[in-house]
Formats: sequence, structure tokens, C-alpha cells
Amino acid sequence: MESAEREELLRSLGASEEKLTQTETAVLDRDGYVVLPQLLSAEQIADVRKALDKLIAQARLDPTWHAGGTLHLNDLVNEPAFDPVWKSERLLSAMVHVTGYDLRIGSVAYRAPQPGYGAQTLHSDFRQGYRGEYQVATAIIALVDFTATNGATRLISGSHLPGDIAVPSDADTPHPSQRFVTCSAGSAIAFNGHLLHSGTRNASQETRHALQITFARRTAPITGTGRIENATLERVGDAAFLFL
Repeated sequence: MESAEREELLRSLGASEEKLTQTETAVLDRDGYVVLPQLLSAEQIADVRKALDKLIAQARLDPTWHAGGTLHLNDLVNEPAFDPVWKSERLLSAMVHVTGYDLRIGSVAYRAPQPGYGAQTLHSDFRQGYRGEYQVATAIIALVDFTATNGATRLISGSHLPGDIAVPSDADTPHPSQRFVTCSAGSAIAFNGHLLHSGTRNASQETRHALQITFARRTAPITGTGRIENATLERVGDAAFLFL
């Protein structure tokens, strides 16, 4: 499939600069991230959570699955309940704004820090300080309210721009330029994959449920989505090119 054809298909899925406000694109360019509110309805969130409960129950039957303090599930594209997430027009538009139209979905995953867990060292999803066309864009979709205490995502504004930034090696050490992002359930934090970011420790008494979707240019050297079932390709129709 040629690049022009992929762009046409993405536009048919609703990926367009017109789906974002000028303020949203300006913030995404300047800071490297933007919050997109209310991408999912309460009903869609409930459907996603129900599907995740089923998948977690199945995973617990596998003796090789080690849950740990932060729950992880990968390769979630085969669940129909997740379709409204990656097919969101505003989300696709934000991803396209970062990487351009010649992109694919690298991964659809679940991450849920339980109380006391979730702290990460600051990192980028692809080469912080990279000089050239942006290669990766990421979205974290809130399945519960993201608060300041339940493991807020921290970001270093502007760190997607060329240049090296020193970061602490310890996950709990603050950075002088860090920002904590909060949002309501159903919203997404869309950010440039070259941006320094991390989860923080969940100090609440509840699990912080989230989906994470990584998009990348087709030429970017990252692993693509795996284990795509034929039924999934048939279900998503023309959008299947995003996984291939």
C-alpha cells in the first residue's frame, strides 16, 4: 500500500487537523503533550473495563504470567471493546500531527499500578533529543480518573525538542521541570514519543487502570503489534492497515 493510499484511509477514519483546536496543536508542538478530554463515554469505559477483567482472569490461569505490583497486558487489538479507543478521531488526529500520515500502531497495552506501585524513571519511548522527523507518538487513556495521588503521569515539557536533558536515575527523585498530568476517566494524554515521561507511585488505595497505545512511522525501528487474529482484520475492515 502506497503512502498516499494510507493517508486517504486515515482521513476516512477521521484523522484530520480539523479535529483538533489550534490551541491543542500549539500545545502539542510546544510542550510535547496535550490532554484530549472525554474520548470515551461512560458506557465505552465500562465495556473496556469488563473486557480487561476477563483478560486478567485468563492471564492469572497462566503460570508464566507474573502480575507484580503493576498489572500489564499486551497485544490487546483483538478485543472489540478496545476499538473505540484506537479509532478515536481526535486521538488519531493527534498522533498524525506528531508523526505524519505514514504510521502504524506499534502496540495496544494495559498498565495498572496497584497501591504503592507504578513509579518509573523518566524515559522517552524513542530517542529523547532526537533530531529529525518525529518517529513515535503515544497515548495514555484514562480508565479511571487520573489524580495527583494515584500515580500521575509526569512529563518534562519541551523535552521532545532537540537537546539532551539530564534525568535522575531513581524513580522517586523529582525533576525540577516535571509536570504532573491529571484528567478524568475517558480522557487521553497524547504526547510526542520523544518526550521524557514516567508513571509515579500510586499513593491511593485504588488501582489506576489505563490503556497505552503507541503509534510510529512505518520506517521507525520499533516492534509492531503482534498476534493479530484473522477475525480482528475482518472486523476492523479498511483500518486493518494500521496493524500491518
